[in-house]
Amino acid sequence: MIERFIQAQREVYIHALKEIRSGKKMTHWMWFVFPQIKGLGHSTTSIFFSIKDVDEAMEYLGHTLLGRRLREISQALLGLKTDNPSEIFGDIDAIKLRSSMTLFDVVEPKSVFDKVLVKFFDGIRDNKTLMILAEQNNQVNNLVLQGLKAKDKGSLNKRSLVLIGAICGDIIGSWYEFCSTKRINFELFTNRSRFTDDTVCSIAIADALMNGNDFVGKLKYWCRKYPRAGYGGNFNWWFRQDDPQPYNSWGNGSAMRVSAIGAFAKSTKETLTLAEESAIVSHNHPEGVKGAQATALAINLALQGCTKEEIKSQIGTHFGYDLNRKYADIQPRYTFDVSCQGSIPEAIIAFLESADYESAIRMAVAYGGDADTQAAITGGIAAAYYGAIPDNIITECLNRLPLDIKEFIAK
Repeated sequence: MIERFIQAQREVYIHALKEIRSGKKMTHWMWFVFPQIKGLGHSTTSIFFSIKDVDEAMEYLGHTLLGRRLREISQALLGLKTDNPSEIFGDIDAIKLRSSMTLFDVVEPKSVFDKVLVKFFDGIRDNKTLMILAEQNNQVNNLVLQGLKAKDKGSLNKRSLVLIGAICGDIIGSWYEFCSTKRINFELFTNRSRFTDDTVCSIAIADALMNGNDFVGKLKYWCRKYPRAGYGGNFNWWFRQDDPQPYNSWGNGSAMRVSAIGAFAKSTKETLTLAEESAIVSHNHPEGVKGAQATALAINLALQGCTKEEIKSQIGTHFGYDLNRKYADIQPRYTFDVSCQGSIPEAIIAFLESADYESAIRMAVAYGGDADTQAAITGGIAAAYYGAIPDNIITECLNRLPLDIKEFIAK
């Protein structure tokens, strides 16, 4: 039924392409040149030209004429100097572009559509499009869920569980980093919940572990792919350099990215070694290294089946963190703190006093501090210890992730 697009584009497409190449859309053709998934628009025209599901999107891309044109006009966008889509399309049509690129990126990942999303939208997909696709039984979401539920809890499955545990913590905490809360019963997800630098860097470290431990190379690759995920100022400068050097940081950015190390390492010695190696490429201050090691070791011990008391004792002994403090005493007066020494012990305490994965995340966020990072740290440890994350949390988070990150988790 895609003939409707061929007819609509017959007298229009060449003019649309010229407008894009000139840097300014002037006439009305958005619906049928950059079509969106059904369920976003409500006008008669938007409904008529909507794509009903992934199958029809695949048919559209597979069509000799329509597929070629969509790739061609998307490629033309990459040739423009501006990275502000509103300058080209206006605010409303810029939103339509993002949803269209999100749809076709699902069908054809790692192609021109992904590049458009990175250039104009920092790689952030349209949540509404992803949620509609998820309701239509998105295969990648199902693959991740099935892998995490597999009866054979092999090492790869554990790595995926711990990684998604950290990522879910990041996404849940993302909004509350800027709108802090002291309420335990806060709303888990808002329309502004999104993945941040904690997710991107966690994926980068996991990728490095699977490909020769090139921590610098993988951090540069993933962070440059998602350059506006909310990095700290020094690290934002670091990953843009050709030969980045460590800058003596004690920030918790060294700890939030090591969840995969705790799941990957086969011993305490290997855990501490890999955590240090991953930290010192940027965070080479002793406290920065200590925070990364403490987080990774807590995960590794949890996966070994250690009790909370054993985890508490070993972390306290190795790193001198005071984990005997009580959450109820810390939380009311706790304030924003990005240092390892001022945030990692608290994140671990949130895990130690939790009853399950969700309560651990709630306690981490309700400190009212660096919510996404502390929840990512707590989330990785809690996922390792409890061995399960509620399906509704996983699904909500998967719907907020780009396809390449979801595919990596599913490996």
